[in-house]
Formats: sequence, C-alpha cells, structure tokens
Amino acid sequence: MPRPDAAIEAQIAAFTRDVQAALGDRLRSLTLYGSTAGEDWIANRSDLNVAIVVARVTPDVLEALVPVVARWRGKRFALPLIVDHEYLEAARDAFPMELDDIRRQHRVLAGADPFATLVVERAALRRQCEHEARGKLLRLRAQFLDAAPRAAALEQLMIESLKSFLVVLRHLVRLRGGDDVHGYREVLAAGARLLGPLPVMQRLLDHRAGGTRLGAAALRAEFGAYLGEVERVVAALDALDA
Repeated sequence: MPRPDAAIEAQIAAFTRDVQAALGDRLRSLTLYGSTAGEDWIANRSDLNVAIVVARVTPDVLEALVPVVARWRGKRFALPLIVDHEYLEAARDAFPMELDDIRRQHRVLAGADPFATLVVERAALRRQCEHEARGKLLRLRAQFLDAAPRAAALEQLMIESLKSFLVVLRHLVRLRGGDDVHGYREVLAAGARLLGPLPVMQRLLDHRAGGTRLGAAALRAEFGAYLGEVERVVAALDALDA
C-alpha cells in the first residue's frame, strides 16, 4: 500500500518540532494516527491526524497551539485531538470506537505512548458501534434524496460515506471474534467472510483509491445495492449479544 513520501515525513517532523517548541514540558505525548500511520494513505487526499496529550488542557495550552495549527492547517493537517490523561481514562466508555482505533493504529512522534495500554469495554464498544451505524444509515437515506438528481453528487455521497461504514464493519468483525484487521481492504475481505459478498463496497473502495469510476447511468442501481450492504452490516450489529 502507498505510504507517505519523504516530503510528507519531513512535514511531520517539522510539525513535531513546532508542537514541542510551543508546549515545552507541558507536552506529554504527540501521536500520529489514522491512515498516515497505517495502510490506507492516499496521496493528496488523506489528512494527517494527530493527538496531543498534555498534563492538563488549559486556555494557555490552547493559546500556545493556535499559531502552530494556523501554520499547518493548509498542509493537510487536521485539527488535533487535545486531551489529558484524565480525559482519556474517562472517555473510554463514551468514545470506545475512536480510542480503540487509535490504540490499534498509531505512531508516537514525541513523548510516551498513552494509547498502548488503553482498554475499552466490549459492551461500550458494541453500543457505540450500533448507534453510529444506525445514525449513519439514516443520514445516508436522507442525503440520497438530495444527491440523487446529480450523478456526481450521488457518487460523492457513496464514496464519502464508505469510510464510515468500513470503520463500523471493522469493529463488527472484532466483536464477532474475527481477525484483528485494520486496513480497509483487509476489513472488507473479513466483512465479506462474515456477511457474504460486498461487491459495491469493493467497487467504491477501488474508486476511492483511484480505480475505475462508477458508471453514471448505473449509479441509482449501485446506490440501492450499496444501501442493502449497509443494512446487512446494521442487522449483524443488532444481532450481537450485549
């Protein structure tokens, strides 16, 4: 899979130095997570996601980071996640999906690793997973009504929603005791073993990575099939034991 090139790595190193200079000994950890730390990096498309852990999140800490964020926002750096250890511990039951994903795929740029020993409860993970899946399904149906008359908008809706449903599918596979997979292609293959073929998701993933575009004339039918695949994911989550 493509990886960040030398130019991106140089930007990551420079960003790290800027954060260290801005926060000094208040910085406990700077961690890179998401596609840049894993297998799903797409040049000129993927954002760089970072988590900044400090001793305590105060207005002074936020003020110190304002010029750093302003300097790097135009270079694909997403707004950082800024937390302290107390928040991480308390948030395990509120954001188990996000925290578990960071724990499983991250790269420490500075300081200690606050995610290595982070543990989320299965019941909390299942609750959030089903909540996210059902909410995203409702939004997908509603957004179709707006996008359907325009082929480009409908295609974009499907492409942009795919990542969210693959994240849900990743956690479904784990909750069902499947392989510990993370890259989107691995997730989709594991999901297909669990639920049966997911051909539209596969075509969308190929397109997202720069492959063949979906035919405009067939988009309505493709969306219907895609919706069916998403509904199968939601049904499998609903069938899980708490």
